[in-house]
Amino acid sequence: MKIRHIFTLLVIVLIASCTHEVINSPTDPASPIDVGRGGITPTTSDTVCFNSQVLPLYVSYCGSNGCHSDISREEDVITTSYTRIMEGIRAKNASRSEYYTIINGEMPPRGSPQMSADQKNTILKWINQGALNTNCLNSCDTTKFTFNDPIKTLLTNNCLGCHGTKPGSGNVFLGDYASAKAYIGANPTNFLKVINHDPTIAASKRMPPAGKMVDCQIGQFTKWVNKGFPQ
Repeated sequence: MKIRHIFTLLVIVLIASCTHEVINSPTDPASPIDVGRGGITPTTSDTVCFNSQVLPLYVSYCGSNGCHSDISREEDVITTSYTRIMEGIRAKNASRSEYYTIINGEMPPRGSPQMSADQKNTILKWINQGALNTNCLNSCDTTKFTFNDPIKTLLTNNCLGCHGTKPGSGNVFLGDYASAKAYIGANPTNFLKVINHDPTIAASKRMPPAGKMVDCQIGQFTKWVNKGFPQ
């Protein structure tokens, strides 16, 4: 009898000790998941963050005014938020995700800046990982701040969909080092206000239009500007 009682007690203890390990998934898939900030922590280091890696691509290359912005709503398609982008995405099923398959052929239209193979692969990886609304607040190395690494990539992902083909939207072209340095260097203080979404800047002029870059990326831009635009 004593052995039976001891065995029962052990089972109860084991069950109780495991109850705290249950992880509840978000009930609302549209709610941002703060990676590493009390939300779902990625099990691998290559988790794609929607807010800093995927959303900027859809906003810059598809969601500009005249196309799929909140204002123009071309064909009633808007690509400036997670909820609206998910209207054309099927998690873990890229072949049935219209907003992925279309960027490999029809869109962006010819004559407009096109996404690179690496950018398309980022979206593909995000879809395969479940197309989650991951929100990474700081996901970069702030000790790096030259144009070649990482400013060129930040411009490509956040700006060149509108400003990557001459003359560029609003006659702003940022497609190479000389042009970016000349434009930003003409008024660096204003540029930093623009990317910081400073309230003194008109909302329509704050960039990127979908929302601020993560703090560490803004920090990289700030260091690049303040250090004299190192290439």
